[in-house]
Amino acid sequence: MTTSLKPGTGFSLGAVLRAGLAAVLLAGGGNVAADVRATGATGALGATGATGATGAGAASPSTPACTGPALPWAELAPGVWLVPGEGGEPAPGNGGRVANLVVVRQGARVWLLGSGPTPAAGAALACEVRRRLGRPVSDVVNPRAQPELVLGNAAFPGARLWAAEPVARAMRRHCPACVEALAQRIGPAGAALDERAVRLPQRLLRGSAGRLGPFDWRLLPRGGRSPTLVLRHRASGLWIAHGLLWAGAVPELRDAELAPLREGTRALLALVGPAGVVGEQGGPAGAAALREHLAYWEALDAKVRAAVERGALESAASDALALPEFAHLPHYAERHPLNVQRAWRQAEQAWLDDTPRR
Repeated sequence: MTTSLKPGTGFSLGAVLRAGLAAVLLAGGGNVAADVRATGATGALGATGATGATGAGAASPSTPACTGPALPWAELAPGVWLVPGEGGEPAPGNGGRVANLVVVRQGARVWLLGSGPTPAAGAALACEVRRRLGRPVSDVVNPRAQPELVLGNAAFPGARLWAAEPVARAMRRHCPACVEALAQRIGPAGAALDERAVRLPQRLLRGSAGRLGPFDWRLLPRGGRSPTLVLRHRASGLWIAHGLLWAGAVPELRDAELAPLREGTRALLALVGPAGVVGEQGGPAGAAALREHLAYWEALDAKVRAAVERGALESAASDALALPEFAHLPHYAERHPLNVQRAWRQAEQAWLDDTPRR
């Protein structure tokens, strides 16, 4: 069963999300996902490995009042909470808060997966965490080089900031430009965005898999700017997979390449098994949602490649490139045409690269 997060419904979704995750796990025969073995170096873990230290995560003697409305917040498993994004694309109406963020408590430490689209959004989240858990965020993980997930880093100056090495490289390369691009898309919420919003991670994860605090992690491909870091919360078996899953909706090819994105989705499907997974957008889902994404990517690839091979013009082929079997899904109207454009450019380039060998 896939439980989709309905944008804009906010904090009242907690019971729905918990029920959705429970149904996902029951449908798969319970939480029996196999423990992921570390197949590469864990990077700069040092003394901050699986058990963690206190210090940065110590409880505060006073909890400040937060300004603004309370953020949506739903428990997924003991010690694991979802701060759901609004879904869709960054726009003035949502201030860029479109991506799911996940909070995990591990003893005295509080982990945050994704930091939000702006320092202001990050500050609101930091205050919400302190208000609810009585302690600050101690560790922030940047799963991929996407502005909606990393430009809140500056709001957590006392936290350890983690990323996979290729993700950190991509942030260094692209974040200055992505600040300007996001600011233009989100209007007033981005008015204060500038280079000061870019805080790069200093604690790097090396290799393709390992352990970090309460998580097992894997680095999976998606092309474009960088791979994505997916994490499995060991105690609950829940997977968090930004950039690979938009549960209950049409997926997105923005800043990705179709072939490696399909490869990453297949790899995640093999890892998840009967466990639940939280993606970039939408509520907790299971393997069925990943299979639906794969079916969409394969249908898109087949149609685009066929049109390029027969020499069709993209502008004249739009009707033939529709995928009516997926038209009922949320965000089809806005995402599918853009996915077609991106897939077309990639297929066209692949065809041109192969032409001399024909």
